[in-house]
Amino acid sequence: MRNYLPILLILLLAAVLRLAQLPQIPPGLTHDEANHGREAIGVLDGELHYFFPYNYGSEPLYSYTVAGAMALLGENVLALRLVNVAFSLATIALTYAWVSRTFDRRVALITAVLLAISFWPLASSRQALRAGMLPFFMGTAVWFFWQFWQPRKTPGRWAGWGILGFALALLATLHIYLAARVAWVLFLLFLLYLALVNRPLARRGWRQTIAGLLLTAVLVAPMFLYLRQNPDVQPRVSMLDNALQALRAGNLTPLFSNARDALLAFLWPGYGDQFLAYNIPGRPVFDPLTATFLLLGLLIALRFALRPSPFANPHSPVTTHYASAFALLWFFSGILPSLITGPTANTTRNLAALAPVHLLPALGFVGTVDWLLARRNVRRQRGGIVTTTAVAWLLLAGFWHVRDYFAVWAQNADVRAAYQVTQIAMYAYVNQQSTETLLSTALPGVAHDPSIALVTYPQARLHWSDARYALLWPGGKAAHAIIPASTPPHPLFLPYLRPLETVNLHPTDLDPRFTYYELAAPATEWLHGAPLANFGAGVWLRYAAWLEQEIMAGETAVLLTVWQVADPTRLGPRVPPANATEGVLFTQVLHAGSVLAQRDSLEAPTWDWRAGDVIAQLHPVTIPADAPAGTYRTIVGLYDRASGARLPVLDENGRTLETFADAPPLMIKR
Repeated sequence: MRNYLPILLILLLAAVLRLAQLPQIPPGLTHDEANHGREAIGVLDGELHYFFPYNYGSEPLYSYTVAGAMALLGENVLALRLVNVAFSLATIALTYAWVSRTFDRRVALITAVLLAISFWPLASSRQALRAGMLPFFMGTAVWFFWQFWQPRKTPGRWAGWGILGFALALLATLHIYLAARVAWVLFLLFLLYLALVNRPLARRGWRQTIAGLLLTAVLVAPMFLYLRQNPDVQPRVSMLDNALQALRAGNLTPLFSNARDALLAFLWPGYGDQFLAYNIPGRPVFDPLTATFLLLGLLIALRFALRPSPFANPHSPVTTHYASAFALLWFFSGILPSLITGPTANTTRNLAALAPVHLLPALGFVGTVDWLLARRNVRRQRGGIVTTTAVAWLLLAGFWHVRDYFAVWAQNADVRAAYQVTQIAMYAYVNQQSTETLLSTALPGVAHDPSIALVTYPQARLHWSDARYALLWPGGKAAHAIIPASTPPHPLFLPYLRPLETVNLHPTDLDPRFTYYELAAPATEWLHGAPLANFGAGVWLRYAAWLEQEIMAGETAVLLTVWQVADPTRLGPRVPPANATEGVLFTQVLHAGSVLAQRDSLEAPTWDWRAGDVIAQLHPVTIPADAPAGTYRTIVGLYDRASGARLPVLDENGRTLETFADAPPLMIKR
């Protein structure tokens, strides 16, 4: 039991750091996290996908795992985040077990401590992102792979299970995150390395390696066939290959620049991940001392790799020399995605390399201290010196990392904004009111703030718009509205909003308050008389007027249109990710048969429209400064964002008249 006590204490420390204030830190939810929660809730409701449509397309394993956690613990943020906490603790234990067998116990314990206390693994374990599962399954694949090279009295009995375990672990990585699509190269690279430096050893495991990789290819083939047949479900692939496209054109500069910056992100301030939702922008992975040990570890591993032990006996165990070469290859193959794309968001893209990134500083420390003690011929109390020095270093490093995460990053106003703390406070407030409430937000799209509401307060009775440009009346009747400081209502809407209570949040927040309003019924003049136009029997144009009928050239004219929903099922096709309509209103000011000025937007999204709803939308249109004076025809309409198809205007018999309706003309002066 004494042998296991240190690693158990390390795991306890890691658990405390990961569970402390878990629902509150990170301070809210990002849209990516919320969409994973939304996917998991959908799974529990019977919405099963092979490849999920949210977050620019996402592999399925994480969301199904979260669904299992929610089935046990409820559909809440805690269940969403506990998944990666559990996998992080399992990763530390697995990494310790592998390192203690391939290096020594000192290196293994230091590696485990670094994984427990460092900012990067601490942050990734507390985020509800699918990449957080990747280190565990990558480590599991490494564990099975490493057994291929160990001597066994009865190798045949184990080989089949080892190959299956290796293939299933690799398969899991490919069903977790995009970056895993290059991580498997590690195993081929090590096989080639052994073929060059020790052929007898290479012969021991090459068959199992190739068999495992081939089995993985067979098992993952359905996913890649699905992606090939449905390329639109994963647009992010094309968004990340700019450097590769430049390389195909013969330009190496972007690739070299990305690789340089990605390597400096481990060491040098200013080069770390700039994405504040995952990191203090520019903060390197390691503190200066740990970064120094990382460099020393890379040099030690490279020395061992270039001068491996000369044994050729296939019945001998794999030595530390080969393990060092493997760690070096694991490090570079694991960070290959960021070497291509650069350091931004490398805290998720590099997670396949989480273990070797923290192993190498441990190797650098132990190797350097052993060398210094040997040079000074220190023999007595050698273990005590190593332990004392390691504890001092790790205490300093731990203070730096833990302080940066809990006291600096988590309290940062920009981070709180990225994790939508004001939005979540608004959902909690509305949930207590139990009334139909219009919620104003800058991101009312179906896969944005509404996903956060669904995961945090699904019972809140919400409707959505951005009050700077639009209001929505549920059922066309009086209701309530809740509006944050970041989206103040347009002055035109103020007569319909009677403030009831203002709630102040953290004074340093970028969005520090919100106000709860009584929303009066829409103006009778907007809905009086027959509709101006019937768009596809889905929505009626009820009113249209310029706030100022005459403006000067170069100024911005604002058109008010009022719409009433007749049948939301006729508003256009339902499109991913939420299988909902995504209509866009257009306003065009015409001159001599062409478009002089135009605005396309809709700040009260169609996915949220229900029969009877009334929507008031403002269309600010900037007129060119050189526009001649005159009276200009104006048209408005509605089209589907994905296809661009316009909703037709119908007559009383349902026949198509046009694809737009006329609004009042605009007079331009000079």
